[in-house]
Parts: sequence; C-alpha cells; structure tokens
Amino acid sequence: MKITGLLFFLISSCALAQDLQKIIIHAKGVSTFRFTPDNQFFVMADGSSTTLYNSGNDTKIKELTGSINKIKAGHTRTINDIGFSSSGTLMVTAGADKKIKIWKMPEGEVTATLDGHEDAVLGAGFAGSEKLVISVGEDGTVKLWDLTTNAVVYTKKDFQKAIRSVDISSNGKYVAVGGAERFILIYETTTGNLIKKIEGHKDWVRSLAFSPDGKTLASGGDDKVIYLWETDTGNKLKEFPQRGWIYDLEFSHDGKYLGAALEKYAVHFYNISTGLIAQKLDRFKSQVFKMAISPGGKEIAAFEEFGDGISFWNVESLNITPAIRFKDTKDKSAPLILVSNPPNIIENRVRVYADIVDLRGIVTDESGVRSLKINGIETPVRDNGNFLINIPLSMGDNFINMEVTDVNDNIALKKFVIARKSADGEDYNPATAKNHLLVIGINNYTYWPKLNNAVKDATDIASILMGRYNFEFANVTVLKDEQATRSNIYNSLRSLIEKISQNDNLVVYFSGHGYFDDLLNEGYWIPFEAKVNSSGEYISNTEILKVLGNINSQHTFLVADACFSGALFADARRGYTDNVEKFRSRWGLASGRLETVSDGAVGNNSPFAKRLIQFLEQNEKDKFAVSELVQFVKTQVAEDTNQTPIGNPLKALGDEGGEMVFYKRK
Repeated sequence: MKITGLLFFLISSCALAQDLQKIIIHAKGVSTFRFTPDNQFFVMADGSSTTLYNSGNDTKIKELTGSINKIKAGHTRTINDIGFSSSGTLMVTAGADKKIKIWKMPEGEVTATLDGHEDAVLGAGFAGSEKLVISVGEDGTVKLWDLTTNAVVYTKKDFQKAIRSVDISSNGKYVAVGGAERFILIYETTTGNLIKKIEGHKDWVRSLAFSPDGKTLASGGDDKVIYLWETDTGNKLKEFPQRGWIYDLEFSHDGKYLGAALEKYAVHFYNISTGLIAQKLDRFKSQVFKMAISPGGKEIAAFEEFGDGISFWNVESLNITPAIRFKDTKDKSAPLILVSNPPNIIENRVRVYADIVDLRGIVTDESGVRSLKINGIETPVRDNGNFLINIPLSMGDNFINMEVTDVNDNIALKKFVIARKSADGEDYNPATAKNHLLVIGINNYTYWPKLNNAVKDATDIASILMGRYNFEFANVTVLKDEQATRSNIYNSLRSLIEKISQNDNLVVYFSGHGYFDDLLNEGYWIPFEAKVNSSGEYISNTEILKVLGNINSQHTFLVADACFSGALFADARRGYTDNVEKFRSRWGLASGRLETVSDGAVGNNSPFAKRLIQFLEQNEKDKFAVSELVQFVKTQVAEDTNQTPIGNPLKALGDEGGEMVFYKRK
C-alpha cells in the first residue's frame, strides 16, 4: 500500500520497450491507482473521482461514487492512496479531504468513513485484518482504526515536519514513514510500537517500499541514494547511488528485483541478490511518478507527469513469478474448486434442461494454480482463477470430473453429475410431493415495541393451509413469541436442508418486526430476544437466502409480513401454464418494500395477512399457482393501504422458471 509508485519493467532489450505498450487510459489528473488482489479489476483515482476498469485494458466498468441511497459518499478532494483487504472485498482510500473511506468491492459502495486527521491523509491500508485500518496523515500522525466501531485505537505523532513517503507491508504488519526529517520510522501496525528508527539519508525521504515478505525495506531520497534496510534490525544491506532524485520504488512480486523511477525520465531495475542493474528503461517522455504491477505479473501500469494518462505494458515474456505463485515446500493444502454455473449443485448433482452448459467457476490456491483438467481436457485458467468451458450434454446423467493441480503438485478433485432433463420436467410428481411449512409470529418482543396481530396472523395462516390445502401437521413447524429466538428460527430453517427432498415443497411465513440497514443495504428479521440497535442479534436476508439456497426443494415460497429488502427479488417474468409446477421455483412475497407496514387493529389480522387469508379461504379452484396469490395480495393491499407489497422470484436461489401450485384437500 503506497502513496508513490514507479513503472516496473523487466525486458531483455530496451529497444523492445516501445513495442510492449498496449493501451492508454486517458486522464490528466491521475493521483493514484492499483490492481485488485485477484487481478480482475484496475482502480484509478482521478482527483476525487474513482473509476473501475477491467484489469490490464481500458474497458471501463463504472464510476465509484460510494453512493448510499443515491447520495454520493466518496471523497471531496484528491485521493492520495488506494489499498485492498487480502480478500479484495474491501477497498480503503486516503484523501486530501482528511478522510479515509472504506468501500465494498466491486460494488463501489462506501461502508464507513473515518474522520480524525487534522490534515490530508497520505496513506492507508488494512492492518492484517479486515477490521483494522492503519493511516498516516500529513499532520505527522499515524492512526489505527477499529472498523467495528470506526474509532481510533491509538495515535502516534513522531514527526514535526512534512511527510512525503508511506508504505505498508503486504501482510499489514508494518508501516514505514519518512519525509523532511530524513529519518524513517517503522511501526508495528496493530500495537503502534516503534520497531526501528532508521537514519542514513542526508535529504528528504521521498519513496519507501517493503519487499513482498516484509523483511526488507527500500528507501529513496533527494540525496540521490537508494538504500536497502533490514526491517527488524535497521541494518543497511545495500546502497545504489543515483544521479538524481528517486521518485518511486517498487519490488517485483517475487522479490527478485527493485525498480526505481529516477529524475532523468529513466527506470532502473536492480537484481536484489547481486546488487547489479538488471535492466534500464529510458524511453519515457516525462517523469514517471506512479506505477503498479498486476498480481499475475503480466501487466504493468504507469503514469507520467506530462503523459496522456495511464499506460499499460505487456511483460509476459519476463516470466515474473505471480504474487500468488510462491514456491513453498511445506505447502500440503490442495486447491479450492468453486463452481458457479450450473448453480445449486446439491449432493454432487444438479438438473438442467439444455443440450449444452457453460461450466464456469473459480479455482484458487495460495501458492498458485498450475493446471485444471475437466473430463481430461486441459482447461485454461485466467490470472484471477476464473475458468469457462462448454460441456455438451446427452439426455440423462453426465459425469463431470475436475482435477486441479497447484504449483507444489497438490491435487484437488471434484466430481458431480449434471442430469439433463427434457423440457416437460417429468421428474416432479405433485401426488407424492410433501408440503413443508415453517411459520413464525412474534407479538411480545422483549426489547422492541409489542405487535398486535403477528401471532394471530401466523396461527391463522398455518390453520388454513393445514385445513384447506395439502399441508400435513407432521410437516408443519410453528414458532410463536418466546419460541422464536434467533437460534430457534435459524436452526429450524437449517434443519429443513436435511428434511426436504427434491420432490418436496416449502412455505416459510414470518410475521414480526423487520429492520433495514441503509449503510449495508441489508434487511433483517428481528427475533424475540433481540435488542434495539444490535444488528448482530438479528437474522439477515443474506443468512435467510443462504439457507434457502441450500434447501433442495422443488418449490420454495417465502412470505414476510415485515420490512423486507426489495433487493431479494428478481424481475417478474412469467404467468401460469399447465406444467409450471414441474420446473423448480423460488418465490418471495413481502408486505412492503423499504417501508413501515401496518400491524392492524388489536384482534384483527394485519392488512397484508387479511388479504392473504382471504384468498386462501375464498379460493374455489382445485389448484392455483403462486403467482395468482401474489397478484391478488399485491393489488388488494396496495388499494387498502399505503403499503407496496412486492412478490417475485428470489434472486440466485436456483429458480428455473416454475411456480408452486397449491392443491385443495379432497
């Protein structure tokens, strides 16, 4: 994590340099940029604006405004530094507006703003954990922040003059700071302990860079000397005299080379083991102020003072060992295989209704993936671990065998069956299907305001489904008031994973308080014993959907009479057809969008439950599809109240275009 950088270039001949330039992202006010750890994206800060690109090219994904409910939450002045958590799911930025922003990636939403420096923040990064952030300000302070509270853990102030260089080790253990006072201070990030004060430069320290293993620190100053220091002891290891200032330093990800951006529009590369210049690059038209090397070792990005923007360079021929591919003789861990399509592979089996499937996913390993074979076919793997292969399918069972080998020869195997079925969905038999029901109703909350009719609504729904429709008592669970604790609700949901077969159906009904967190864009169910303003005690939509996504039912219908996030739903796209129940479905119906909903007068049903029960009681058809019920409730409740119910298929839970069909008892 750095506030400065350089163009990192290793080629066999300087004459080839011009031929290696690929593309340019045009921008004049570039302040900093960085590749994401998985090498999938490239983030560029142009003043206070941040833009997400595909890694290594000029394909713009989107502007990152940090918007929360359409209100811009990003920086208001120049962004000085960008860093990522080790997983790449969080980004931290340091701004001249004295603030640090935490972003959810790649969505680009700001999840936290840290405000405590008295001057511009020059550098920021994660301190070995996604819950801790280290920052360095132009006010001379080093601060550690706890993201669970957004509070400062400690503040160190050991500099009185200007700071010009900051680097944070890749493991988040150390932060090095230097500037006008000519010395370098190395702190342990989590404790703030001063590890070492390094003195040796005779002028300003302008650039710092930790080696990938954090054991070596490189420093460059206006005294025209580059030094290598041992981090723990501060001992000088090597020095490289120059003819001008050193604007930036950067280690290659394999730790073999140190690159230096020098005053005379040149970049030199030093072999760390020999101390000799391994390569010179002098074809820049102006000073290189900032660089970034892709984690895969194939792309270099550089920004020149008077250039047209950020230029990308192809360095595949250099064979730089990727950051994720360090050799480790002690590594005995097999790679991880994740299949994203086809989705919902349960017990190593999945159904599809097509003659070909795009088998895609990701394979990862800490040391790096060497090869992937699918049914014996060598399958390409991108730098970020993604793979894609088209698999033709015959009718019936198609066996898939995946074999992944890492660079240390550890092997992971994954075997599963893709069962191709015809479009009439002949597997599902409604005559033998079991209908499972989980009903939750809470009136008498311990800490939240009491409700009037949640228990009555839940009880009435259970009674009518068991009385008029094919729901047997043995397959019904009802949790009311003190029974509806967080643990009981979650465990009841989770237990359905083992109980429900692929020929069964599930209805889940929740009536109680709901909560929506604008900052996290997350909805919650409030269990009986949960405290106010204690989201860790709630049950999130994410948890609910994760459990439902692992229930291998034919149909799942989720009904919530509480505040419920509309983000759960996909677009409505179908109506009733004769064979609609033969295709898997995952539907949801909520009493409102992001709004407060009515509980109704004491002793009555809520407006939402009233219309739901009315449809179930007055229906005279032998069977009806869930979309008929949803449409009736949505229309009637909207006419009765100011609520806006929403009912659609649920996102990403294995919906195949079908609908649950309710049958009346005969």
